[in-house]
Amino acid sequence: MGRWSQVRESSRLTDLARLEHCQTVARLEPRRLVSPALLRLSLVTFGDSWALLIGNARASLLSTRLECFVRGRTPKRKLLPVFQIHHHHQKMMKPTSLCRASSIFLLLLPPAPAAISSGRLGFCSMPNRNFHDPHQLLSYVRTNCRAGGGGDGITSVGDALCCFGKMIQMNPLPSSRDFSLLLGALVRMKQYSTAIRLIEQLHSLGIEDNHFWLTISLNCFCRLQQADLGLSILGRILKLGFPITVVTSSTLIDGLFIQGKTDQALRFLDDMGQNGPEPNETTYAIVAKGLCRAGNTRLAIELLRDWEERSCTINSFTYGIIIDSLCKKGFVTEALRLHENMIRKGFKPNVVIYTTLIHGLCNVGQLKDALVLLEQMTSQGIQPDLFTYSSLVHCLCNRGQWKDATVLFEKMMKAGIEPDVITYTSIIQGVCNSSQLKEAQRLLSHMVQRRVMPDDRTFNILVDAHCKEGMLVEAEAIVDQMIRLGIVPSSFVYNTLMNGYCLQNRMKDAMEVLNLMVERGCSPDVACYSTLINGYCKVKRVDKSKMLFQEMLQRGLIPDVITYSTLVNGFCQVGNLEGAAELINEMQSRDLSPNHYTLSALLDGLCKTQQIDKAMILLRKMEKSKFVPDIVAYNILIHGMCNAGKLDDAKGLFDCLHARGMHPDVCTYNIIMRGLCKEGCTEEANQLLKEMEGNGCFPDGITYNTIIQGLLRDNENTRAAQLVGKMVERGFSANITTMELWVKYLMTNGAPSFCS
Repeated sequence: MGRWSQVRESSRLTDLARLEHCQTVARLEPRRLVSPALLRLSLVTFGDSWALLIGNARASLLSTRLECFVRGRTPKRKLLPVFQIHHHHQKMMKPTSLCRASSIFLLLLPPAPAAISSGRLGFCSMPNRNFHDPHQLLSYVRTNCRAGGGGDGITSVGDALCCFGKMIQMNPLPSSRDFSLLLGALVRMKQYSTAIRLIEQLHSLGIEDNHFWLTISLNCFCRLQQADLGLSILGRILKLGFPITVVTSSTLIDGLFIQGKTDQALRFLDDMGQNGPEPNETTYAIVAKGLCRAGNTRLAIELLRDWEERSCTINSFTYGIIIDSLCKKGFVTEALRLHENMIRKGFKPNVVIYTTLIHGLCNVGQLKDALVLLEQMTSQGIQPDLFTYSSLVHCLCNRGQWKDATVLFEKMMKAGIEPDVITYTSIIQGVCNSSQLKEAQRLLSHMVQRRVMPDDRTFNILVDAHCKEGMLVEAEAIVDQMIRLGIVPSSFVYNTLMNGYCLQNRMKDAMEVLNLMVERGCSPDVACYSTLINGYCKVKRVDKSKMLFQEMLQRGLIPDVITYSTLVNGFCQVGNLEGAAELINEMQSRDLSPNHYTLSALLDGLCKTQQIDKAMILLRKMEKSKFVPDIVAYNILIHGMCNAGKLDDAKGLFDCLHARGMHPDVCTYNIIMRGLCKEGCTEEANQLLKEMEGNGCFPDGITYNTIIQGLLRDNENTRAAQLVGKMVERGFSANITTMELWVKYLMTNGAPSFCS
């Protein structure tokens, strides 16, 4: 058997039903017969697992006899030995005389998944009970399989299959209702394929269909997005004379919506209204949910209005579904209008609807309205839950109101609502964004004390905040704490640490972090290498950057646009424009298009080497390509022209900005003013200051310092003194150069008068 067949076989032999057939090597006993129905059930259910046990030749023989049975032909040999399967620590199972199975649904099902995901094993994990007593077994099933039955509940597929295996060995067999309870437990675990297979196995035991199993089968097929098979089950229900209940019809409508058959679902709803059974509140909720899920929220609202006019049986849950869909789409005003309408109709919104609206208001930034709604719900005796508070805390933190978020956080705990990791992480991010790192540490300690385990995102936020503040020792301590709590740091955490060291030009320490993450089994990604490459480029170690670039290629990592752009900028900073151009050609050969940052870096390199003509050619090419240059590119070129003494060209390009659809920013004005002042054109610079304010671009400290320095150098001391007063009024201060010139002026002329 091929490797892929072995992998597929291994993944399909996990649950107990397969284990009981395949765990121990089969023993051939030629005196016993196997019924065609059992053969068919076993081969369809277990597929090529038989091939692994008995060899390809015997599996082929079984397959041939199954094919003969399905086609109605008689095999050449009438007798076929049966396999007696020995289960570990159990007695040999007695052969059962089986009736011919009639259903073909098993053939249409996909291969069964592993017993259960998310940690549930396919082995029996029930308490050590004496289930040889049928009464005790059935009592356990009736208590633990009934929804809300008050028992511990069966939460493992292995437990359910273990019970099923013992139940089918009972004589007489349990009632259909007992089997239905067990099947219902599997459905609640979303093990739809397994439930259908067990129903087919019950058919093979000669147990006739009943209304419970047919309804369960219909539900399972609908959940598996096989509504056509669900319709076949509906036909069988009609053929057997069972009533079509509103539950059956609603389930089928849900299945049609799940499969995207909206028109068919709506036609079925119309048929229910005309021929019965009459749709109930669950039916209408299913239709509303199906339409909203398909993006037809407007149609859902129209149908809701129609149901209201016809006095159909609808409940607040239907309103809540549509309100939720409107909020997710950002139509909060319409959601609030629908909320008011449902109150007028006599429906009382619950905490879920209020929380949905509050969350929607927070998402669109209407915090004040969200807080008003919070007061409204509490005044009506509806207590906010964890999700309500978490939405508000998150919104407050995003707006920088971390103190208000903390007050609400404390209020939530006083109300007896324990915050979860999401709530803690939101408020930690809020205080970190406001640089309140001690408060963030306190909150981290608080959540650990209350046994709320921080997750990877919590630590990412803390490490990032401390690195940005230059507190690298504290950041490393947080990573160590993370490891002590059993949380493996991600590449993002290590990358954040490396970036922190790079910001301080501590490249040796940054490289040690890279080596450490490799030692701990965390593979560095493209972002990690890009961070280190950028750090070395900033300290003009382009040779080391190139080595790291080659290393990431050897690791099989594909550089992205950011990596290439960083290297291009590094090469340009050291004047290696040929190397930068080669990198751009290389990235284009990898189907990576240079972005604005890449081309601006090359433009800056050309200007710094005073290759203004080549820079202008590049700008013209950018203007004609899909990469329309932004204001940054123009600022670079204007700055290069000013530095090269081409003030007239700089002024000409500046004057053309509006015609090219560009709006000069404060940086643009500062560059051209510096060029004017350098050439002694302070009057023109002063006029430009007035013009920028008239255009709605407000000067900053650099603007004032640039013009003041130009005025002082030209001995325009009175005007300089007036501008100093204006600068101070606007909250800006003089830089070192301005202070030196100002002190020199004071020593010569004495204290100034700021009167105009």
